[in-house]
Amino acid sequence: MFAARLGSRSAPVSAAALATFGSGLLNLLSAARRGLPPSAMLRSIFPLEFVPLSRILTVLLGVALLVASINVYKRKRRALEIVAGLSAISIAFHVVKGGYEEAICSVVLLCVLLASRDEYDVRSGAPDWRGAATVLGCAAAVVAGYWETRAALLHSAPKLAALGQPLQLTIGAAAIYTTFSAFRPAAYRMRTLPEQRAAALRLTREHGQSALDFFKVWPEKSIFFGPTRSAFLAYRVSTGMAVVLGDPVGRDIDIERIVRSFVAECNRNDWAIAFYQTLPCFLSTYRQLGFSRLKIGDDAIVDLDGFAIDHPERKWMRTLVRKLEAAGVRYEHIEPPISDAVLDAMHGVSNEWLQRPGRRERQFALGYFERNYLRTTAVEAAFDREGRMLAFVNTLVSERRLEATGDLMRRSTDAPNGIMDYVFIKTFLRSREQGLHRFSLGMAPMAGFSPSEHASPEERAVHAFFQQLGFLFSYRGLKAYKSKFATSWEPRFVVYRHVLDLPRLAVALVKLSEMRTR
Repeated sequence: MFAARLGSRSAPVSAAALATFGSGLLNLLSAARRGLPPSAMLRSIFPLEFVPLSRILTVLLGVALLVASINVYKRKRRALEIVAGLSAISIAFHVVKGGYEEAICSVVLLCVLLASRDEYDVRSGAPDWRGAATVLGCAAAVVAGYWETRAALLHSAPKLAALGQPLQLTIGAAAIYTTFSAFRPAAYRMRTLPEQRAAALRLTREHGQSALDFFKVWPEKSIFFGPTRSAFLAYRVSTGMAVVLGDPVGRDIDIERIVRSFVAECNRNDWAIAFYQTLPCFLSTYRQLGFSRLKIGDDAIVDLDGFAIDHPERKWMRTLVRKLEAAGVRYEHIEPPISDAVLDAMHGVSNEWLQRPGRRERQFALGYFERNYLRTTAVEAAFDREGRMLAFVNTLVSERRLEATGDLMRRSTDAPNGIMDYVFIKTFLRSREQGLHRFSLGMAPMAGFSPSEHASPEERAVHAFFQQLGFLFSYRGLKAYKSKFATSWEPRFVVYRHVLDLPRLAVALVKLSEMRTR
């Protein structure tokens, strides 16, 4: 697989990667075979027995070169510097111990690296020196114990031989960890200026496509602009993966260009890349750029133009509204800016909601309770006869698409049954009166496929797997609840480059959604 992928790199980089890999392999083979007895000069230089020590150093050098060859292939600048240094050390080391074949190979490797030095432009993050030092310290302790045991068991050859394999495994593991720590992906630093965020807001108003657009300009996300600054995308980086929220925002003709630019930026930083909750409209563009898709759910859409509760099939809505209002419940729409008194009441409801099992604040693809944010949004709330808030939903409106969506949806512990249904029903009716056409209830994840929907075997397998986790996540239950109101469903996808990126994406999404910006 390693050799097969080299065709995507230039010939000098491919040659350098193969030469690094070959040099590392040659060092390991050299350590595996018996060498010539050390000279008297070497015996006088090294207080320890030279042959066992040279094998340990050769194993370290070989493993380091094997790991580094992957990063030479990735065109990492630090890989060029480290492998060049290891080659110089290898030349001197192998000449001293008489390994002229290995020394010649190191000379060739050094020449190939120097010939391709201008092509290494991929950045790396700061090495994990603390972790590397810990691992190396443990390995050094094992080596020290090995020499003590060797002295104690000098006359017991079978026992001494049994120590060799664990020692080599320990040294190899230490070398692998230490080398990998030097090639971590470039550190992610959020550097979005206020004027950049203002430009993104303007583009969202002009070209917004989904309810997620509002969260793309939140302060905790970085914003990347295309070459002409006529499109942008919002992303964060976790576990070495850049996760883009939704699709880029801009003119359709600019989407492919900005995706290409962002892929190039991720390549320079050695980041994997994925687009989370994308719309169907740009799937062909992603496919042309080498991405694969995975359907992750459906967005529940309520058609407000045709929404009314006097239809026969919505008798339950009329019954619910009459029952709660007869008990003293009332609905209120509150325009921003939201007062401190209302925010205090919302905070009390939110705290009760968060105390329920499995409830906690999340973000990235949705908002969380933050007073300055909520102050700027409309609030739909239900109150009891005494004026105490029972439940609320804060709503966001896309003026371009005449579409609204709910973000935080929370109720108090002792609110009557059906209180959230009541708030939604009244919100839909009011939104229709205000001239809005659609209301998004958000995504129902891993909800399966409609009979007419084309899905790959891989997608069906993933959905079937997650639906079997019903005892952990009520995927079917969430879709069933939203189905009470939804008149249509719009698929949402994750777009990724390599299937091995999917586990990393899952971890990244968990970390990003649980991060706090306080």
